[in-house]
Amino acid sequence: MDVGTLLPLAILLLLVSTWFVLYYAKRKTPIFIILLSIISFGLGSAAVALLPIDLSYAASLSNAAAADDNGGENDNNDAQQNNQDGHDQNNNNNNLDNNPTYIPWKITYWTTFLLAWLILPITRETLLSGHFTLLQRIRNGFTKSIKAILLMSVCG
Repeated sequence: MDVGTLLPLAILLLLVSTWFVLYYAKRKTPIFIILLSIISFGLGSAAVALLPIDLSYAASLSNAAAADDNGGENDNNDAQQNNQDGHDQNNNNNNLDNNPTYIPWKITYWTTFLLAWLILPITRETLLSGHFTLLQRIRNGFTKSIKAILLMSVCG
C-alpha cells in the first residue's frame, strides 16, 4: 500500500465525515463548529482506517523477514535469536522510513491531540462564556481551559 492509495481513502473519509456532520447538524450551527466537527470525525475515522492498513503492512514485513530467516540454516537457532535483536533494530529504521502510514499516523495523532486538549475545550468554554465581547469570551474560555488542564495534570 503506497501513498497513492492512501490519498483517495483520505478524500473519501473527508467526504463521508462532511456528509455525516452536515446531515445531522442543526441549521443554526455556526460554521466553525461544523468545521471542527468535520475535522474531528475525519481524524477519528482516519485512525480507525489506518489501523488495519498499518497492521497488514507490519504483517507483510514480518512474513518477509520470516521467509528470509527460514531460507538459511536452521542449525543456529540460538545464534539467530541472539543476533535478531540487533538485526531488527537496524531494519526498524529502514522500515519506518519506507512505511507509507508513518506520516499519516503522526498527522492524525498530533492533530487529534491538539484538538482534544486545546482547541475543542477552549472553543467549548468560549461558547459557554457569559461575557459580552468576543475577546472577553475567548480570554475566559482560554483561562478556564488552562485551569482545567493544569488541575488534571496536578491530580493525575
